[in-house]
Amino acid sequence: MTNAISFNLNFQKFENSMDISFPPGLHVIYGESGSGKSQFIYSLSGLKGEQESNFTFTNLVIPRSSQIVFQNPENQILSYTLESELAFASECQTIHSQDLQEKLTLLKSDLPFINNWDRHPETLSGGQMEMLNLVTAFSTNPRLVFIDDGLSFLNDDSKKNWVDWIRNKISRGKVVLWFTSDPTDLAFGDTKWELSLSDFRSLDTIPDLNRYCYRHPKGDLAIKFNDLLFSYSKSDYPVIDNWNCDINQARSIGLIGKNGKGKTTLSKLITGLILPEKGDIQIQLKKKVPRIATLDQFPERMLGADTLASLVSDLVINHKMNSRLVNKCINRLYKYQINWEIIKDQSALDIPWATLRLALIIILGHSEYDVLILDEPTFGLGWKQKMSLSRFFQEILVNKYLILISHDKVFVSDHCDYIYDIDAQIVTRNKTVLINEK
Repeated sequence: MTNAISFNLNFQKFENSMDISFPPGLHVIYGESGSGKSQFIYSLSGLKGEQESNFTFTNLVIPRSSQIVFQNPENQILSYTLESELAFASECQTIHSQDLQEKLTLLKSDLPFINNWDRHPETLSGGQMEMLNLVTAFSTNPRLVFIDDGLSFLNDDSKKNWVDWIRNKISRGKVVLWFTSDPTDLAFGDTKWELSLSDFRSLDTIPDLNRYCYRHPKGDLAIKFNDLLFSYSKSDYPVIDNWNCDINQARSIGLIGKNGKGKTTLSKLITGLILPEKGDIQIQLKKKVPRIATLDQFPERMLGADTLASLVSDLVINHKMNSRLVNKCINRLYKYQINWEIIKDQSALDIPWATLRLALIIILGHSEYDVLILDEPTFGLGWKQKMSLSRFFQEILVNKYLILISHDKVFVSDHCDYIYDIDAQIVTRNKTVLINEK
């Protein structure tokens, strides 16, 4: 049995070959979306990837026991209750029932935010699903763990806590390869690496990142709620407990807060998808009720097995998009390096997450909706793609309005003129992003 991992990596088209080894520890590999991070994991773990790879492995030495924490946290969840999900891996190992109960108690202690284990996993936020998946992945005591952007829904504090949790597991001789689209995650690694389409190289320092050069005009969006209360069934505590907020003359509003504390729930209340137990929400644009579209943090939920072409067609048929804007929308997609001819007839389930997310944001940006609610719009995007998203926001916020739900405080503070911190219940006016404001 070996704890280390080693292999020869060959980029055939670029005649670039190298010998790589990873000792026990936490190794962080950064790459832009589309650089091949998921394919890298699939190839190393012996799984069949969804796309052709531009690299191959030889002389592979790898522990036999490994686990993957997938990019889409929903892909890793198999059971109908949180308790059965947590027990699934151990049951597959045919652990004695008494030992299983003792192990379950220990595993549950890592997830104190769960107060009812009969809940369905889909009731968790994206960040909470990631926490659950980390616990289940490590529960079988694998020697090697791959993390495919599996901490990207976590806010800064949660991410630091879970890196500490992972390090405690590493102390037992494990190798953890954490692939990420966020270059700031490199700071957590025992070693730092960058994957591109032609190279895989070790880094001594974290790349310097430019801040967003962004400004937008003042707006007329108003949102107000008083003593807002909401609880999910099978939950012992309300997720929204007497919240109050009063925002006026906004163009872009950011919602920040800890994982699982109600950001996504608030967006559902704003759109009327769910109703509060107490209180109400008033949202107006120039004293009228605006037309609102929401992009879920799991973008494939919006389409299911349908295609982007069918979505555009439905928007036109239902008078949610002007037919004369379709070509403009498609040209905008090409401008942002999204090939419409390739993706338009693909199932949403087959389109890479980052590409699907950007494409849906651009399509909604050309629709007749006044306000776009975007839940974790930067998830899975590399730095260059975040810069592209920033440029697109600057283009559409002349006449559109945004509500951004995100754990990415830097992105929110650089793009929102109002920021609502749901943990502190504080609204902050942010004039730095406004044109002609000091």
